[in-house]
Amino acid sequence: MAVVINGITAAAVQRYIRGPGGLYKDFTSVASPGTLLGETKGDIEFDPGITFHDVEPAGARGKIKLHRCIDKCEPTLSVGLLEASTTNIGAIVPGFNSADETPTKVAESLGTGTTARSSAPTLIGAGDTDFSTLEIWYGAAGTDCTLATITTDYTVNTTTGVVTIVAEGSGGNIADADEITAVYEYDSTSSGDDFTVFTPGVIATGDYWTNVTLVTALTNTTYTNAYFILQLKNILNAPSGLTIPGDGVTEAIFQMNFEAFFDASVGTDITNAPFEWWIGRS
Repeated sequence: MAVVINGITAAAVQRYIRGPGGLYKDFTSVASPGTLLGETKGDIEFDPGITFHDVEPAGARGKIKLHRCIDKCEPTLSVGLLEASTTNIGAIVPGFNSADETPTKVAESLGTGTTARSSAPTLIGAGDTDFSTLEIWYGAAGTDCTLATITTDYTVNTTTGVVTIVAEGSGGNIADADEITAVYEYDSTSSGDDFTVFTPGVIATGDYWTNVTLVTALTNTTYTNAYFILQLKNILNAPSGLTIPGDGVTEAIFQMNFEAFFDASVGTDITNAPFEWWIGRS
């Protein structure tokens, strides 16, 4: 074949990779691609995270062929996600715990000191109460209220929401005639809740995604599998925070920095590196 002065060929147009592609969680195959993470914005950047070690024997004047080995393989994929889905938000901070909730704030009368001591009232929120928000106030009718002290003035069962008022003779400060009010938040809906509430937790096995996979198009119109697929395995996100735009017509971007991890149960040799590239052949 004669030398050429550029790489243009008739077949080249069949070998282009076109974005932006579809980003999936737990991809299995083109026929069963997993969960689509939705719209993206900006470039998607992959880094194999491979670093090398060069053996430098005495007397060497430079790098020597076959004296280089792979030191580390820490692949990453950076992508901006636009959709505030529970799947996407749950991945932002590894270890996030989530629960369906409808947080409702309530000021609930527990009666007087006498009635509350005799009846041991149950909060409306019962076991769905956010006990970290609970405040018990007391005072004579028509006067300023005083914030009660837990253990000294009352106790609360955090499983049932039952409040017990401590008797004055046992060191409590709530008088028989005092009116008592409980102020707190609770989850007011047992099903079909209004919010999914995320809170930090401990990173566990279930927090790792099996993979995150980018499926992009090859321009080859003759291929059945005209795809270029880039996959990272055993995924956690490295959080980078969230910026809410001040411009009312600009969307917030969830900047994800996915990191891939070796799976010790599979192997930690480089042949088990936690990323793969697939390119269609037919």
